[in-house]
Amino acid sequence: MIIPEQYRSYLSRESRWLPATDWNVKLFGAHMQQVKQGWRVPTESHLAFELILILEGVQTTSMENIHYELHQGDILLIPPGCRHTNECNQEQGLTYFIAHFNVDEVLFRQEMSQHVQWLFPNGSEDNQRIKDIMLKWVELLNRNEEYTTPDLFRMQAGLLEILAVLAERSSSRAKEAVSPTVAHYAKLIAEAIKSQFNVDHIRDGGLGEKVIRIEEIASSLQISTGYALETFQKVYGISPRKYLSELKLHEAKQLIHQPDLSLTRIATMLGYSSLAHFSRQFRRWTGMSPSEYRQTVGGIHFFE
Repeated sequence: MIIPEQYRSYLSRESRWLPATDWNVKLFGAHMQQVKQGWRVPTESHLAFELILILEGVQTTSMENIHYELHQGDILLIPPGCRHTNECNQEQGLTYFIAHFNVDEVLFRQEMSQHVQWLFPNGSEDNQRIKDIMLKWVELLNRNEEYTTPDLFRMQAGLLEILAVLAERSSSRAKEAVSPTVAHYAKLIAEAIKSQFNVDHIRDGGLGEKVIRIEEIASSLQISTGYALETFQKVYGISPRKYLSELKLHEAKQLIHQPDLSLTRIATMLGYSSLAHFSRQFRRWTGMSPSEYRQTVGGIHFFE
């Protein structure tokens, strides 16, 4: 075997190791949608990142008191927990492609949420790099045959390439990162909340009267409640209570999209004592009742 010259300097070293990686990277809710003038998604936020590519038309997005007018080719990244609304006011309507993704690595997630840029205007270098990958996803939507395992790997590989682009920019903007200890405990708290709010259990029989308490989670980790709250807020940017609310809201939307489930059944599955109680909470989250959401949004923005 001929060793290229640029690698010969490594031969004198006994060993070199690449760092192990064990990240849970999830891509979901990726779809293309055509909407008419007057389409609007009420103000909401998500636990995941949201990446939007405008294919045709103009979309208006309001996010953190900033208004964006997105034109063909523009890309917008919406970080977790960021309240936003999307709408189309143009007569010709709008066609967009949207994908949600999550990265289960708290330091990387925090750095991305706080320091990565949101808008990638058409024509910019980063826009082109991200758009090339997203358009490959769009091409997959036009296939009539079933997706193969290689297709799924290519989709995941595309997401990793996008994350690399975003990480390059967020790293250059980052000024201060939390300590590994803080990140470690924040991740354990998040995992404990997700474990107790078990989606499979909810869909099998319901959450019941179970109450998730941060005090109990902190005690199990042998840290104080105050420290648990402080570390979680520092890494995720929201309180554990808000994090749990976002989990409930996300699951509520998924269940509402299933027409065979009654709203009363959904309320019970999510642990609410009555449909009225669930409806009041859902209205606080979204500004509309579950039935209004099912009628006006569910059929349009299916993957939210």
